[in-house]
Amino acid sequence: MTTDHGRVGRRDLLRASAAGLTAVAAPAPATRPAPAVSTAAERQTLLYRELTGGSVTSSRDGSVLIAEVQGVLWRVPPQGGEAVRITDWDLEATRPVLSPDGGRLAVGGYRGGGFHLWTLRTDGGGLRQVTDGPWDDRDPAWSPDGSRLVFASERGGDAVTGASFGLWTTDPDGGGAVRLTGGAYEDIDPVWWPDGHSVVCVRAAHTPDGGNDGGLALVRVPAGGGPGQVLRRVREGRLLCPSVSPSGRIACLHLSGTTASPSLPAARATLLVDGRVVTEGEDLAAAPPCWLGDDRLLYVADGRLRLRTLGAPGSVRDIPFTARMPVPRPRRRPRPFSPQAAGPVRGIHLPALAPDGGSVAFVALNALWVLPIGGTPRKVLQAAAVHHVQMPAWAPDGRSLLYCTDRDGLTAVRRLHPDSGHDEPVTGPGRLYPAVSPDGTRLACQDTLGNLLLRDLATGAERVLARPLATDGPPGAPTWSPDGRYVAFCDRNRLNHRFREGYHLIRVLDTRTGTERRHLPAAHQSLSDRAAAGPVWSPDGRSMALVAESALWLLPVTPDGTPTGPARRLTGEPADHPTWARETNTLLYLSSGRLRLLDPARSGPRTLPVPLTHRPVRGRERLRVHAGQLWDGTGTAPRRDVDILTDGRRITAVEPHRPRRPGHRTVDASRHTVLPGLFDSHTHPYSATYGARHGLTALAYGITTMACMGASLYEAVRLRESLASGHSTGPRLLACAELLDGARTAYAMGRAHRTAAGVRRTLERATALRVDFVKTYVRASGQVMAQAADAAHRLGVPSGSHLCAPGRAAGQDLTTHLQATQRLPHGHATTPTGHIHQDLVQQYADGRFALIATPFTAQALLGADPALAEDPRVLTLMPPWDVTAVRERARTPPTDGQRRALATEMAAYHRLAAEGALLAVGTDAPLVPAGLSLHLALRALHAHGFGPAQALRCATAAPARLFGVENDLGTVEPGKIADLTVVDGDPFTDFGSLPRTPLVLRDGVAHYQSDLLGAVRAAVTTPA
Repeated sequence: MTTDHGRVGRRDLLRASAAGLTAVAAPAPATRPAPAVSTAAERQTLLYRELTGGSVTSSRDGSVLIAEVQGVLWRVPPQGGEAVRITDWDLEATRPVLSPDGGRLAVGGYRGGGFHLWTLRTDGGGLRQVTDGPWDDRDPAWSPDGSRLVFASERGGDAVTGASFGLWTTDPDGGGAVRLTGGAYEDIDPVWWPDGHSVVCVRAAHTPDGGNDGGLALVRVPAGGGPGQVLRRVREGRLLCPSVSPSGRIACLHLSGTTASPSLPAARATLLVDGRVVTEGEDLAAAPPCWLGDDRLLYVADGRLRLRTLGAPGSVRDIPFTARMPVPRPRRRPRPFSPQAAGPVRGIHLPALAPDGGSVAFVALNALWVLPIGGTPRKVLQAAAVHHVQMPAWAPDGRSLLYCTDRDGLTAVRRLHPDSGHDEPVTGPGRLYPAVSPDGTRLACQDTLGNLLLRDLATGAERVLARPLATDGPPGAPTWSPDGRYVAFCDRNRLNHRFREGYHLIRVLDTRTGTERRHLPAAHQSLSDRAAAGPVWSPDGRSMALVAESALWLLPVTPDGTPTGPARRLTGEPADHPTWARETNTLLYLSSGRLRLLDPARSGPRTLPVPLTHRPVRGRERLRVHAGQLWDGTGTAPRRDVDILTDGRRITAVEPHRPRRPGHRTVDASRHTVLPGLFDSHTHPYSATYGARHGLTALAYGITTMACMGASLYEAVRLRESLASGHSTGPRLLACAELLDGARTAYAMGRAHRTAAGVRRTLERATALRVDFVKTYVRASGQVMAQAADAAHRLGVPSGSHLCAPGRAAGQDLTTHLQATQRLPHGHATTPTGHIHQDLVQQYADGRFALIATPFTAQALLGADPALAEDPRVLTLMPPWDVTAVRERARTPPTDGQRRALATEMAAYHRLAAEGALLAVGTDAPLVPAGLSLHLALRALHAHGFGPAQALRCATAAPARLFGVENDLGTVEPGKIADLTVVDGDPFTDFGSLPRTPLVLRDGVAHYQSDLLGAVRAAVTTPA
């Protein structure tokens, strides 16, 4: 396809070179069949009668009516009735618009992993792709004569510096695209003026933080290009979805009481016509209204297709419909509870090849090891279970190791001399990812905000060399050029000011001048992620090793890091964490849990065996827990005066209390309530900044199991093994790899993919390390979502994403939020004001497709109980930034707006629960503080209609069932693992007592809150 900035078409995107990293994926041809779903799936049919987030379009006479329900297009009889499906789920057709003659539809579709324009007949036939390329093309609209389409796109921009959404026009049969607008703003939601000489759109001004003001203005721009005329402006909220009548009347939506973020619910949504409100109290979908003449509007409100005649009181009618959607019913094969099984160590953290190439330093089982090439690993440092050791890096002379630990409070850099055992501090707290300059005089490292620092090792003086581009996770670890002048690292750009996603790219800083350059390894090609993909500079300075599409590549560069040609792929196997030996030019990397060593110029890779094993922790003695009250998770009512007997790890009996139990040591909880160990179903281990504090805090609040919903693969697995074996203290961890994403991504642990081979490698490595969950993120296509679900089900574990549609159709098992970041401005889960309707309820109603609820709105409850902020667990176990956040929220009682938002979210969960949905509660910590946030979520559920047992089940039995571990966890029964949470109070009469957890048992091991607090206090008050 041609543009006024050159050709970027499917042929260019599919060009592959054996010598370089140029193979990228393009949207699949329209004739491709819908992707297969999980091989273990059976089919079922969902019946939709409402739509939460869909669009509607109609011919002017009303004879043809097309509605979008959960990402699928349906033809609805004009008077209502049974709808006929006309698109497959994987097209993800949005914003359908009928041509003026009523014969064709134009839609924005996401098939293939990018937004492009498609056309089709109203019977579903004749599907044709109109645009392609690496940029997003969204929001099509037909010209009045049907000869052109206008749309919003970033095309014509730069893959490194990004671009703005501007307006473009194209021939609907695939002719060249022509730019209409572009500048320091985002132009979106275009629609033609009736004479075809101009276009109306929403204009969102750029803001200094890289976002936009939400869209405060409607502008009208000439179809031939030129300055725009502001038609309407609002002071707050955002305008969206304008529509123009044949006579020039403008209808649009106004969301008020909201911020520029589309992920936050609006307080109010109104439909405006020429600036006048024509709806009151209706729950509007974020979709353009459709004019049927000059006085009738078809739109979506309260989940209904609604037809309103303007100026005629009471002349509103709904068009009822039913739509039957076949979806898979996944049946995964449960596997044994892997985090508790003994086995070889696979969680190898940041292996570092010594300068002479003779040995490897790495972290596993919370210890620092040195592995001589061809020898046996030697443990040189074992961290205490309440601290973490991580991030090893060799000094240039190979005689000492730098590493990070939180042994003195917060993560800091220390130096260990392996031969003598001498260990000394290098930096103060809050310093991560050490890299010493080749001459040994300077240290490049990060602080906890992701700033790149340069430290003089002789004087301790520091300066900030660069601030991070992205706010959703830190940049990658720094690497030095051989001459010591440049530092390179991985960061993420932003491709527009409308959405946050971009590419993981290479930033190169000149340490003398402070200037920087940014590079991609190939056009529109992202590094895999910011945690495991490099880059790392070669010893001769002529290349950088990096990981893209989950393979290892060598990128030729100049001395200042500028690429000089295409990258050369070194291996076809999965790769992570490359590292060089300075003196031998050999390269080490991880591949599916194996250490692999190669000389890029001479030989293929060979495996370095790491003969380490891990074994599950278990209590050393048989216990009798005397519970004054026990809620075992199997019913609604607690029992009084109960003995829970354990054999050291599992429960052997639950019986009425007896004064004597020979052979058992008594744990006296006779004045307390005992519950199954609490389960946080959505967390992300950020051990780089948090060290052990995340796990310690969660455990101190009674949480015995956490489910990781995305992390660097080897980091998640090494934490799982360390916690399971007792080398670290905290809840057990169910491991998840990185967020499996599309060509663009956002988070540091977002794994970017543009090729099918890259997706295959990523799933291969996750399978080899036997993850417990497979998660796709918002830019992964429907095909990739289906592949991920299939891989997960072969492992016997669940798969999920943010997207109810197309997640369910792709064979996934759950969503990780009710509504969070979507690839659409507003998704299919809630309306702009946060409400749900019948089509969304149908996704979850049978209890097979599940929901992890993450009630961020519950944070406002801190202001209703300020004493929670002064809890010693907050003040001692949480890092300073979380202490500040908790105290700030506790200072202000919940506002009326916060209470309304909370009530709306809770009402959605209550409705879903009433329909039989499987609900588990998570926090998304550390986006919110660990431990305490789970209790706030449970308190919110209970305050809005959930009984004590019903709320507690969302954090005990329900997540155990969801993750397939119900045979081991979730209830207090004989044969189950001895995970118990002891509450100082009775949550069945005083639910507010639930956070008072003086004691927890995990795997039969007792952890007293006072001991956890004491261990951290000792570290902070007696530094080395």
